[in-house]
Amino acid sequence: TDRRISILLFPIPRGAHSCIFNYEASTSKVTFIYEAIRGTGGGLPSPGSFLYDGMMMYGKVLCVCYALCAVCSLEAEGAAASAGRPLRAREAEAEAEGAARRRGGVEGEMRLPTVASLERAEVQAALARYSTRGQLRWIESCLRNGEPYLAFVRAEVEKRGLPPELVFLPLIESGFLPQARSASGAMGLWQFMSNSIYPYMKIDEWRDDRRDFWLATSAALSKLEAHYKEFGDWALALAAYNSGAGAIARAIKGSGLKDFWLLCEKGVLKAESVAYVPKLAAIYYIVSNPRRFNLDICRPEVGYSWVRIELDRQVNVALLAQCAGVDAEALRRANCELLSLVTPPGAYQLKVRREEEGAIRAALENAELKLLDFHLYTVRSGDTLYALSAYYGVGIGVLLSDNAGLDADRLRPGQRIAIRLVKDVAPYRGGPEPAAADWVGSWTVKAGDTLWGIARVYDVAPEDLACVNGLSIDGVLRPGRVLRVP
Repeated sequence: TDRRISILLFPIPRGAHSCIFNYEASTSKVTFIYEAIRGTGGGLPSPGSFLYDGMMMYGKVLCVCYALCAVCSLEAEGAAASAGRPLRAREAEAEAEGAARRRGGVEGEMRLPTVASLERAEVQAALARYSTRGQLRWIESCLRNGEPYLAFVRAEVEKRGLPPELVFLPLIESGFLPQARSASGAMGLWQFMSNSIYPYMKIDEWRDDRRDFWLATSAALSKLEAHYKEFGDWALALAAYNSGAGAIARAIKGSGLKDFWLLCEKGVLKAESVAYVPKLAAIYYIVSNPRRFNLDICRPEVGYSWVRIELDRQVNVALLAQCAGVDAEALRRANCELLSLVTPPGAYQLKVRREEEGAIRAALENAELKLLDFHLYTVRSGDTLYALSAYYGVGIGVLLSDNAGLDADRLRPGQRIAIRLVKDVAPYRGGPEPAAADWVGSWTVKAGDTLWGIARVYDVAPEDLACVNGLSIDGVLRPGRVLRVP
C-alpha cells in the first residue's frame, strides 16, 4: 500500500525553520522538504554541507524506522491519516495539547534555553547525548523523583526572576533526590558541601539542612544570584556554582577573558565545568518540549503545595503523623533533613502538605496527645552510656539532659534511664551477663589496686568485675580483700 510517514525534526539554529522528511512506502523513497514555519531567516543549508548531510542522514534513518513500525502496526491507518494533515495543523494541535496538559508543569510550546544558545556545538553535542532513549528514560525517572519539589522550586525561581533553566539544576546535581550524597560528600537536591552552607543552613546532631528542600533551594538560588552579580553572566555563574567562585575568578584573572565559551576554548576550566552549562541547556530544552522527544511526563506537580509550621517543642514525627492521621513516611520524607524521628530542641519549621496542615496543627495543639515517646531502660552490668547512645541514636548530651543526676562515667546496674525513641529499634540487650561459674580465680587486693587496673589484667569490663564481687563501680578497694576473677 502507498503510505507516507513525515518526520518533523527539532528546529535548526535560531529556531527559524524546520526540516521535514517524507517516506513513501510504495517506492521506498525518502524526500527532503525544508519549510519555514517559525518566521523567516536562517536559510536552507547548502547541499553537501555538513549540516545538510547530517540532517539528511538523520532524517532517512528516522523515516525508515518509523515507516517500518507504522506499516507493520495495527495503527498504520491512523498514522497515515495523521501524516496526511497539513504540517501547520499538526504542529498547532500538538502545541495546544501540550499547553492544555502542562506535561511536567512545562507548557507545550517550543522553548529555548537562555543561558546558552542551541547553536553552540557543545549544546548540540549534549542534546544528542541526552536525547537517546536511555537518557530520556533517565530524565523521566529524575522528574518522578522531583514530583514533590518541582512546583516549589519553579515558584522560587520565578519569584526571583531567574532563568527558567535553574528549575532543573537539581536534576543534573542530584537526580532530584534530597538524600543524594556524592563521592566528595556533597549532599541534597542542590549538592552542598558541608563547608559551603554558611550562613544559609546548619548541620548538628539533630539535622542536616542540606537535605531540607526548602532551605537548600533558597540557599542555592541565593548563591547563584551572588555569582551572577559577581561575574555578570549566567554561564559563568553556573560554572562558579559547579567549581567554586574562586576557581572561576582565577581563570578569568589568569587568562584575561571573561566569556565562558572563550574560557572553555582556552582550556582553563575543569572538564566538568565545561560540560555543565551545555548539559543544563540541553536538558532544559528536552524537558520543556516533551512532545518533540516523546518524553512521558504526567503532571507531576498536582497535589504538592507546601507550608511550614513553627514548632516550639520537640515531637516525634511518626507519632505526630499517627495522631494527625497522615502518612508517616511521607511526612518523614518531607523533613528528611532530620537525622532521627525527633525534631530538634528549640524552634523548628516542620514542612507539611497544605491539605494536611489543619490536621497536623490540631494534633500539635492537643495538650493530651503524647508526641514524644520514651523507653525506660534498666542498666545492666557492662552497659555504657556510649553504647546506649549509639544503639538508640540519641546523643549523650540528650541522655544527660533527660536524666537529671546521670553520670556518664558511673552507670550502676539496676539504674533506670529514660531514653527518647527516635527510631524503631528493639530494646537494647547489651552484652551478656558475666557467668559467675567462669570466675573461679582469685586476686588479693594490694595497696594502689583499682577495679580498672585489675580488669585490664584479665581483659574484662570493670563493671563485670564489680558486679561479680558485689561492689559499686566507684567503690574503694581495701588491701587484703580477695576478689573473684576469671
